[in-house]
Amino acid sequence: MNKVVFPRAFAFAVDDLGWNHGSDLSRLHQRGPHRAGLKREFFLEDYEHMVAVAKAVGVRVQCLFILSEMDRENVLAKCPTTTYQRDQWSNSFRVNENQKIIMDYVRDQAAFMEFGLHGTGHEYWAPGEEQKRAEWYNLIDKKPWPEGSLREHIQCFKDIMAQYGFSPMNGHSFPESFVPCAYSYYWNPRGDYSLGKLLSEAGVKYANTDFSQIPELEPPSDVNGGEFDFGTHVINRINYGNVWYELASLPKIPLAYQQTDVIESHWPNWLAQDDFLQPAVTSDWISYYKNVQRSIDRYIAKNTEQLHSQWLYKRHTKIRETSPGMVEIDNTAMDEKAYRFDALGNMVLKIRLELGHHVSSATLNDKPIAAYYEDEGYAFLYLPPLARQRYALHYKIGTSCMPVYIFHDGTYNVYQFDVEPEIRMTLRIYGTQTVRVRCARAERVKSLSENLVILSFGYSEITSELEVVVRSRDMQGSTGEIIIQ
Repeated sequence: MNKVVFPRAFAFAVDDLGWNHGSDLSRLHQRGPHRAGLKREFFLEDYEHMVAVAKAVGVRVQCLFILSEMDRENVLAKCPTTTYQRDQWSNSFRVNENQKIIMDYVRDQAAFMEFGLHGTGHEYWAPGEEQKRAEWYNLIDKKPWPEGSLREHIQCFKDIMAQYGFSPMNGHSFPESFVPCAYSYYWNPRGDYSLGKLLSEAGVKYANTDFSQIPELEPPSDVNGGEFDFGTHVINRINYGNVWYELASLPKIPLAYQQTDVIESHWPNWLAQDDFLQPAVTSDWISYYKNVQRSIDRYIAKNTEQLHSQWLYKRHTKIRETSPGMVEIDNTAMDEKAYRFDALGNMVLKIRLELGHHVSSATLNDKPIAAYYEDEGYAFLYLPPLARQRYALHYKIGTSCMPVYIFHDGTYNVYQFDVEPEIRMTLRIYGTQTVRVRCARAERVKSLSENLVILSFGYSEITSELEVVVRSRDMQGSTGEIIIQ
């Protein structure tokens, strides 16, 4: 009943946010982008529906943005390969206040909505040629686009971000996650030029795509395969029946038969035909996530870093429960690139709990684990980032909770948690979040990083919990240490 399980992570990647209009333009005389395949405009509410799911489940959903129709200064005209209007690009007729409202919302909801890179105009318009699929690799002729041109595409994405204040000047870094439009990934990790080289130089750490779409490039062959492409960790993903343009469409293949950790989806899949139908669609997505959490061998990754981190541990780490409550963890075979490119975070283990029971103690090499969580009948143990060594995890099940721990119901990451002589925790916070700590009454809470701001804290004698409200300066997440005295 209480045996430790080493689960696979689970997450959705959601493509094509950022369009102002959804109609497919690929069949026009002057061929435009496919867009979202949905004949209507998009509004703030369409973003709010996704955040409602994320808040209910406690995840930071990976959302991949196309920014051409958010261009307020027509910067894409300077890079004619990004849009079907080429150097005649004009987005002036779309510019309105709602765009700012939407992008401010995306920034303010960074705890639940990850702003990721998808592309500028989704396709590629080479000089003197028709539109070709797709933006990041020539899938038609099976050859890469010029390296310099793709650097321009990335710079255009940065320029549009800056129009909304998403810039280093305001403390915001470039997106850490990426999905190529139409699976157009130029895979060449052992060459001088690969898409991963450009992505990692820009700041992208994590990517996913369908490797089966680029067999000529010989990507990883495992269904749930992946590898580092320069500094970007890329893993495979598959669509499980929820077609890119379908409204209210969840995966149709049962969870037990889903072979990839990250699941493909598109923005329309999360939206209803009309507003009165949306609550039911939102409820369906929440139920889907909760079903995953109840599954014995899967767990919901709280964010993209946790997804890739768990993938790496599952690939390289061995665990063995030698006796009840005693677990050996061998991480000596971890890929050294995981450390070189700072891609490794928490390892997550889960234990089924009987009603009224909890993990009453848990230590890793005689030190506190990073964080703890209970959900859907399971206890979830979040271990700190592991070095290339062996570890001993000791835990006990009982009717009482641990006396001091972080209750990890947020979407942040906990890298370290110490309790003596004072409580110290190293966190990566996304957006504004409440960190719940079970401990004695706190007299003082202090952030040692200017990028993590303590907004408030309060203590409940009833629950013996301290709640600390923390804001990250960077919408892509800020890491720092917090001290509780």
